[in-house]
Amino acid sequence: MRTFFCSIIGAFAIWMLAACHHPTPSPSIGVGNPYPVSSYVCDGTRLAVRLMGESASVSVDGAAAVDLPAIGQSGTTFSNGRQTLIVEQGRTSWAVGRAMPVACTGG
Repeated sequence: MRTFFCSIIGAFAIWMLAACHHPTPSPSIGVGNPYPVSSYVCDGTRLAVRLMGESASVSVDGAAAVDLPAIGQSGTTFSNGRQTLIVEQGRTSWAVGRAMPVACTGG
């Protein structure tokens, strides 16, 4: 009889421990990434932009990303001499070569 009660108490203890187990939730998309990607459309050109402080990583129309270093004191203009991204006062512009920058929508 004593063995029976010990078995029931042991089973109950195991059941209680199992009931208290909480599985670890899976991470959300973007969690742990300090540089999220923002999507823009600039006069028909699609940009995926990741601002990283001293540089910006920009993918144009789904192509491989290009790193554009920050230029100037303000840290709002990023360029490699051929492609230029400007982010000022919540507005984003994009230019290729010597063309005038065009306004972008999205973000």
